Amino acid sequence: MRECPKCEVCFGDDALICPTDGVETRFTLPGSQQIAGRYLLKSLLGKGAMGRVYLAQDKNLGVRHVAVKTVRQDLLNSDDLQEGEAIARFEREAMSAASIRHPNVVDVTDFGKTTDGVFYLVMEYVEGETLHKLLRREGTLNVKRAVKLLKQIGEGVEAAHEAGILHRDLKPANIFIMQKTSVTASDGFIKVGDFGLAKIVNETVTDISSNATPASRGIIGTPEYMSPEQMQPELGVDRRSDLYALGTIAYLMLGGKTPFTGDLMQLVMQKIMHTPPLISTLRTDIPKSIERVIMHAIEREAANRPTSVGVWIAELEKAAEDLSDKKEAGNSRLIIMAPVSAEVYVDDERKGSVGSSGRLILSGIPVGRHILRVSKLGEKDDERVIEIREEGNEQVIQAQLRTLHAPSSSQPSSSQGISSGHAESSVLPDIVACSRCKSRFAAGVKFCGRCGNSQFDFVSSSSNQDAKKFPCPRCATPLPQSSKFCGRCGLQLVQVPKTNPAIALNIPQNAPKTVERVCQKCLTPYPSSTKFCGKCGNTLL
Repeated sequence: MRECPKCEVCFGDDALICPTDGVETRFTLPGSQQIAGRYLLKSLLGKGAMGRVYLAQDKNLGVRHVAVKTVRQDLLNSDDLQEGEAIARFEREAMSAASIRHPNVVDVTDFGKTTDGVFYLVMEYVEGETLHKLLRREGTLNVKRAVKLLKQIGEGVEAAHEAGILHRDLKPANIFIMQKTSVTASDGFIKVGDFGLAKIVNETVTDISSNATPASRGIIGTPEYMSPEQMQPELGVDRRSDLYALGTIAYLMLGGKTPFTGDLMQLVMQKIMHTPPLISTLRTDIPKSIERVIMHAIEREAANRPTSVGVWIAELEKAAEDLSDKKEAGNSRLIIMAPVSAEVYVDDERKGSVGSSGRLILSGIPVGRHILRVSKLGEKDDERVIEIREEGNEQVIQAQLRTLHAPSSSQPSSSQGISSGHAESSVLPDIVACSRCKSRFAAGVKFCGRCGNSQFDFVSSSSNQDAKKFPCPRCATPLPQSSKFCGRCGLQLVQVPKTNPAIALNIPQNAPKTVERVCQKCLTPYPSSTKFCGKCGNTLL
C-alpha cells in the first residue's frame, strides 16, 4: 500500500502519483489497501512510536467507519521472541483490550495479522478532538472544568484496572473529546484510547514477584508522563504508574506544562532524583487543596501515592466542592512560557519578548480566538490558534520551539482523526567530511563516528546531493546511487545500471537488515563498522 505524504490519503501499489496533489506517493505497508478482506484503509489519522492509525471503511457494515491501528512490525517480529510467541503476545494483549467495556474507553472490536505480516487492531472511530489539541489551543483550564474532564478520564482508566489492564502510556494525545463543534466550557464526552498494547496487570504476567514477566523491548510509554518506577524496569509497575500519568496530565491541564521536561536521559534523572515543582510556581490562582491532591498523585515513591485512581478522583472532587463557579469577564490574563529573548506576537502584533523569568504576561486580550506566534532566531516558530475564555482565570501556554532540522518528539494518536503534526522535513542537511579520515556525515555532527575526530570540512549542499539520489522502492527515502541497503527500512537493493538506479523494484520484502551497533549513551544506531557515536562521542561496544 502507498500513501500521499501531503494529503495522507491511501492508495494501492499501482498509484505512484497522488491524483489530487500530484505528489509522488510513498510505500508504507506491505500488502493491499484492504486489510483482512474487510477494512479498506482510506487515510492516515496519526502515527507514533507504536505504529500508524488509519481511517478505514468496514466493508461488512456498509458505510461504517472504524480506526485501524497497524503495529510496527519490528516490535513483534524480534529475534528475542520464539516462533509463534509474537502472535500469542499480540493476541493476548488485543483480547485484553477488547475485554474493557466502559463508556469512557475506546472499544476494540477486532484484531489479527495479515498474510503479509502486518499486525492490526480495529477500534471505534471517535470524531472530535484530543485533549492534546484542546490544551494546545487554550493552554490551561479552570479548576472546575479540569476536574470534570479528569473524572471521566479516571473512570475509564479505573474500568481498565478492574479488568486487569494497565495502560502504561496515558497522555493527552490518547484522550478524546467526542464533540464535533469547538470545545467550550461544556466539554463533550471523554473516551480513553490506546489500550491495545498495554500489559496485563495480574500475578501471572506483570506481578513483580512473578518469574513469568515477559522481557521488555525497552521503555514503553511517553517519557514526560511515565512514572519513575516505569523508567526503572527492575522495580516493576502497577496501577499507581497510570495514576502518576493521570496526575501529570492534571498538572499540565492546570499548570500549562508537565512537571519535568527535557530529553530522555534528563527526564529519567529528574524523575528519579527530584521532587516535582509545585503548580503554584507556574500559576497563582490554583487553590492549595487542589494542588495538594495533584502533587499526591505524582509522588516519586509509588507507595506515597493514592492506592487507586478511584480514590484519587474522590480526593480531587472533594477538594473542588467549595470552588465557586462565578465567572469574571474582562479580566483575562495570558502567560506565555518560552525561552529567554523569544518574541511573542498575537494576531501578528508584537506583544513583547520573554525575559529572564522565562515568561511573558499579557492582559487585555479580547475574548475569542487569536493567532499566537512565538519566534526565536535559529528555531522553528510555534504558531497556533488560541482561545481566550470569558472567565478571569489565568491561562498558561508553553511554547514549543524546535531547532531547525531536529527530529520532533512523537505524540501518537490512537483512534481519532487528528493530524500527527510531525511530518518529516523535506529539507535535507548539508554534507560534511571528517578532516582526518574523510568519512561523510550530515551537517551538525559533533564527532566522527569512525575515528572520533571533531573537525569537519564542508563537502556540498543538500540540493546538489538530491540530484544524485533515487528513492528507496519500499519507503521512498532518498538514497545515493551506490547504496546497497536502505538506511531507514533496511531494504537490500539489487545492483542495476548506473544510468537508471530507480529500476530497483523487484526486491523481496523480507530482505535482511544490516547489522547495527547502538550507542549505550544516546541510543543512536550505527553500522557495525562504526567505532564512535557521531552524536555524543561515546565509544561503541
